[in-house]
Amino acid sequence: MKRIIQSINRIAKISDEAMNAFIACLQPLEVSKRSILIEPGKKNPNIYFIEEGITRSFTIVDGKEVTSWFSKEGDITFSTNSFYGATEGYETETVQALENTLVYYMSIVELDALCYKYIDLANWLRLLHQHAFLSVEKRLLSRLYFSAEERYNKLLVTDADLFQRVNLGYIASYLGISHVTLCALRK
Repeated sequence: MKRIIQSINRIAKISDEAMNAFIACLQPLEVSKRSILIEPGKKNPNIYFIEEGITRSFTIVDGKEVTSWFSKEGDITFSTNSFYGATEGYETETVQALENTLVYYMSIVELDALCYKYIDLANWLRLLHQHAFLSVEKRLLSRLYFSAEERYNKLLVTDADLFQRVNLGYIASYLGISHVTLCALRK
C-alpha cells in the first residue's frame, strides 16, 4: 500500500489514527490485464485505490468507446453512478484494467463513514476531487482552445509513461483526436 499512502500524503496530512482506520478497511484485489473492473449498467459499491497498474474509464458514445480518464499508481477509480448517484450519460461507463493491476478497495459506504469520523480523511477526499475537477476543466479548455498537436505535446510532458503503457487508440480518444492524427503527430 506504499503508493496509495504516498499519494494520500502528497495531498493532505492524515493523522495516524485516521490512516490506520482507513488501511484497516482496505481489501486487496488483483485484476488481470483487459479485465473489466466496473461494468456498465451495474451498481458497483466500491472505490478502488491503485497500488500497481493502470485502468481506463470509458463510456460508449455513438457506438464508440470514448476514454475519459486513466488511473494509475496512487490514483483512485470508481463508478460515477455509484459514487455520485445516478448520473445521466454514465449508463455505459466502464473501468478496464490495461495491465495486471493490484487495487485495494473498500465500499463507498465505509469511506463515507470514515469521512464522517475523521475530518482529515474528508478533507483529503475533498482535495482529491478538487484536483480531479481541475484536471477535467483543463482538458476541456485544451480541447476548446488548443490544437491536436498542442494537446499531444502537453500529454507527452505531463504523462509520458502513458505512451509506453496504453494502447494508442485509447490515448487518441482521451485527447479527442483520431488514431490517424495521433500517428501523424508521433512522426
